[in-house]
Amino acid sequence: MAVQQQFETFSPVLHSLRGCAAVAVLLFHWEQYFPAGGHWLQQFFPAQTLLDPTIYIGFGWMGVPLFFILSGWLLGAQVIANSTLVFSLRRFWLRRVLRIYPAVWFELAVLLLLAGLIPGLITPAAYETLPLQVLLWINLPPFMAEPLNLVWWTLPVELSFYLILPLLGLISRAVDWRVMLVGALVITLSWRSWIFLTANTENLMLILPVMDSLIGVLFTFMLGFSMNFLSLNLPARARRIIFWLGAVLLLALMHWQLMLNDVYWTGHWILVVWTPMVALAIALLVFSLREPTWEWRWLGSKVLVWLGHVSFGIYLWHFQVMRALVLLWPELWNTPSMSLLALVISLSATLAMAALSYYCVERPLMAWGKHRFKTASGGPSIE
Repeated sequence: MAVQQQFETFSPVLHSLRGCAAVAVLLFHWEQYFPAGGHWLQQFFPAQTLLDPTIYIGFGWMGVPLFFILSGWLLGAQVIANSTLVFSLRRFWLRRVLRIYPAVWFELAVLLLLAGLIPGLITPAAYETLPLQVLLWINLPPFMAEPLNLVWWTLPVELSFYLILPLLGLISRAVDWRVMLVGALVITLSWRSWIFLTANTENLMLILPVMDSLIGVLFTFMLGFSMNFLSLNLPARARRIIFWLGAVLLLALMHWQLMLNDVYWTGHWILVVWTPMVALAIALLVFSLREPTWEWRWLGSKVLVWLGHVSFGIYLWHFQVMRALVLLWPELWNTPSMSLLALVISLSATLAMAALSYYCVERPLMAWGKHRFKTASGGPSIE
């Protein structure tokens, strides 16, 4: 019953977290592409400490595990509760394809049209692997093609999870969710340890696509999946305690990473355990916000819910918008004021393209898929 209630009731706060995650990733890439603003601000704060506000922008990539946890939770509820396996598989996978591929193909078409006007927007290697880009067969064996848009690296991970998610739903009917979660942790740590120990490089960032494939982040998805088996009726005090446990753990992990920043990518074992621990901290925060206490209800505001609607487009478009600015005017963004202007332009252009993608591509096709299966089944379909 708890699982059924989970996905039949729309949660504005959970939905808005998607938008927050996308904006966090956007700010992370802005600081990388246009660092002058951050460098100016850093002079007023102790370097490489949590007192520096730019540090939190630098950890904006944590929006990715937040996306994964929300996927595991919200989509996991569907497969756990649904007992009509054959029809459900067809419906579930088609709707996941409609959710991911059309928006990517729309972006790819626009980028190909703009490539002649913005030299370097699409690299020769991307042209050579264009069929793989269309299929999102990127960072996958045997080709290990580099994504045309570097943020696309998460999409094969998501799609891989969608493939096994119905199976996880079936397993959960016979195996206790805690056993499944511990099993996912063992798989994740074993995979990350094996890649770490066998990597023949001093720059472990080079093997990150392999380490962060589905096996290496399975625990992250399963944290979200496991939330479907937890009580929906916790008192406000318990929810606040869970929130602050997650917040303190996340801050401690960020501080740990800052302390080991010089060796993080050169062979320190923190790379094995840090990502799963971050996922646990984020999962605690998300879990506490499924029924937010009064001080967090602003997260369900109309603006943030709208950002949740267009979050996939924000995620897809922001990186290429920033690349276009740098490719067109490489010397223009070297001052703090121009760095801030780049943020304004990037955010505005990204929101415009994300809205176009959502209203003209994503929403119509998702509505078509929902209507198609509602008609075929003679009843309501699950989002």
